[in-house]
Amino acid sequence: MMRKIIFSILFVGALLSGYSTAKAEYAHGRTLNLINADNRLYHFGFILGLNSMDFNVTNSGIPCTPDGEIWTEESEKEPEIWYGEDTKMSPGFSVGIISDLRIFSWLDLRFTPTLFFNSRQLCYRTAEGVEREDGKVTVQSNMMEFPLLLKFRGQRKNNYRPYLLAGGAFTVDMGRSSEDPIMLKQIDYGVEVGLGIDFYLPYFKLAPELKLYFGLSDVLERDRPEIANMDNLKFTHAMSRLTSRLIIFNINFE
Repeated sequence: MMRKIIFSILFVGALLSGYSTAKAEYAHGRTLNLINADNRLYHFGFILGLNSMDFNVTNSGIPCTPDGEIWTEESEKEPEIWYGEDTKMSPGFSVGIISDLRIFSWLDLRFTPTLFFNSRQLCYRTAEGVEREDGKVTVQSNMMEFPLLLKFRGQRKNNYRPYLLAGGAFTVDMGRSSEDPIMLKQIDYGVEVGLGIDFYLPYFKLAPELKLYFGLSDVLERDRPEIANMDNLKFTHAMSRLTSRLIIFNINFE
């Protein structure tokens, strides 16, 4: 389902971009637009986009009691092992700004802080794969991302120019709460790669862009002395590692 959404977004974005470019070229007799745009030392812009988030889950296999505590031989209740997996990828909204510094004719340095609004869902199952009662947990993921990327630009042809992106990013989670069954650490970091096409219109550049973010740190917060419901600790104990992944589709205006 998520692939269909992403492909639909790309298809619509490509159609809109192609229509705008074709209309501009027809109106201006196929003249080159913004011929000096890539010679500027720096420039700015803004981002509107969609995103989809999920987790890469590593289960711990640790048995817990129904009360959420880690099971020991002294425990009076029978042990249960909970297995978590990411089951839902829903589209979210993102908005950001662009700061671009020209290094060479084919290389730019970009800083694009972006605000993401979305949520993720974990589903917990038994060892036999049966979904547990009350085993679905929604994790709100409103976060600010600060990526520093290198933009490798290809050869310009007429009024478009393809490019590749690669770099690193760190994120700040602004939606976490001590009352949530699962709580994420506030800071995460990872690598980001992507590709896109600059379309040179008469007054600005428009660029559909697809990026992937792979988190490198464990974002699961285990130290939770202020958790509202101690029973919810079983959701945390079930996982030994939790990392973030993002699919990002942007329309850049520069």
